[in-house]
Amino acid sequence: MSDNTELLKRIEELEKKLRQCQEREKELESLIEEYNEVLKKQFQVFDDFFEKLGTKKMIDPLTRVYSKDHFLRLLSYQHQRSFEENTPYTIFFVKVKPSDTEKESTLMKVGKVLKECVRVPLDSVGRYSEDIFALFVVDVSKSVATKIAERIENSIKDIPVEYKIAFKSYPEDFMDLEKTLSELEKAVS
Repeated sequence: MSDNTELLKRIEELEKKLRQCQEREKELESLIEEYNEVLKKQFQVFDDFFEKLGTKKMIDPLTRVYSKDHFLRLLSYQHQRSFEENTPYTIFFVKVKPSDTEKESTLMKVGKVLKECVRVPLDSVGRYSEDIFALFVVDVSKSVATKIAERIENSIKDIPVEYKIAFKSYPEDFMDLEKTLSELEKAVS
């Protein structure tokens, strides 16, 4: 009897281990499916990026800075990278109020000046809306961002236009990117 009891006990243990292995197999299959979906999405993002490379979808035709959609993609990537690598970066919003007669010319000049204020291609400049430009500068803390804001102001002074500048630095000022973009937009309005 003791041999039978011992065998039954061993069979129960083996069945329990088998169930655990089957559950683990299901979990792993699920993870593989998730991983495949993530890879598909990443390849789709790359395809979309290269499809738009050098087109009007990527570059604003008037100001020759990045379009809002492309800038936001770059910013989202930078935010994720800064989070993962624990590196700072700063987002600037610059709102200009050009006169109606010189609007296009002024916006073109502002776009050019802003590109000269940052380290292209490390940093990026985009047209966020009709009259708001957005920039992000990588590996820059809040203390250095103040100097960059001064550089932007000094450069824009040469263009006869009203302007307003606001900035926030990651991680000192924010963690939530969407909320920060909304706050910066309000700050320059």
